[in-house]
Amino acid sequence: MFDALLFLLAFALGAALSRTSLCAVAGVQQAVAARDYAGLQRLALAACGAGVVLLLLAGLRPGEVLLPGAVPFHAGLIMGGVLLGVGALLNGGCYLGSVLYLGSGNLNFLFTLAGIGAGVRITELLRWFPDSAATLPHAAMGTLWMFGASGFTLVIAALLLRRVRSVAAWLAVATGVLAGLVYARRPGWSYGTVLESLAHGRHALMDWSANLSALLLFAGALAGAALAGRFHLQRPTLLRALRCAAGGLVMGFGAALVPGGNDMLLLWAIPGLTIYGVLAYLVMLAVIAAGFMAAMRTRRAR
Repeated sequence: MFDALLFLLAFALGAALSRTSLCAVAGVQQAVAARDYAGLQRLALAACGAGVVLLLLAGLRPGEVLLPGAVPFHAGLIMGGVLLGVGALLNGGCYLGSVLYLGSGNLNFLFTLAGIGAGVRITELLRWFPDSAATLPHAAMGTLWMFGASGFTLVIAALLLRRVRSVAAWLAVATGVLAGLVYARRPGWSYGTVLESLAHGRHALMDWSANLSALLLFAGALAGAALAGRFHLQRPTLLRALRCAAGGLVMGFGAALVPGGNDMLLLWAIPGLTIYGVLAYLVMLAVIAAGFMAAMRTRRAR
């Protein structure tokens, strides 16, 4: 099926991601090292922007626009969040950060994508936490979507009042809005799900529009970086490529257990008012913060 709107939205989302950093690793490092919470605020703004759009469309068009299904609590949620954090630290960037860095020309992050696919596949072969699969997306129920959309709007207003002149803050909201439109059009989509399908050999369950939209996400990131003059081709080096591959592998383990990478958690699960999305994402942030604090203590001791 030719879905021109999805292709356009995916490309625009990639371009937006190239202009504002929604990398959890960079945001946490900024908060821990410099007590600057601008990066974490951008993450919150993006999630809230996606939530407003997704919940409004789901409430106004029930049955046509779906919300993420709930996932019952299981050990994989905590372990998956831990692995997402450890993998992001190894990789030097999370799922969304990898889009930013690869779009800027750092070819080492191609190995991150390969690692993610391999991690998801290995998790499936070992049958770790087989009951952790998410339920199917569902239509909006009752008036919860109204309260959710209102709450997200209030958070956006509160954060923007403090950073009203920050272009990056407004870009974060715009990126969230684009992500909300993408997920309203294609529930549960992300480049990670495409890698997962490829890793599992589920070619029969894939359609070319999902593959093309994932490619357009990276094409948009590349175009956005080029237009901003931030594209600089960086060839892979052995050590950095191995780190990216290892980080991607660990993130793939975590994404299979949660389920979903931190891109889906931030821009789909949390905006869709799921508890598992908030829990897994907070665990990931805590692990990243613990890693940076441990590194700072080690440097001070030396």
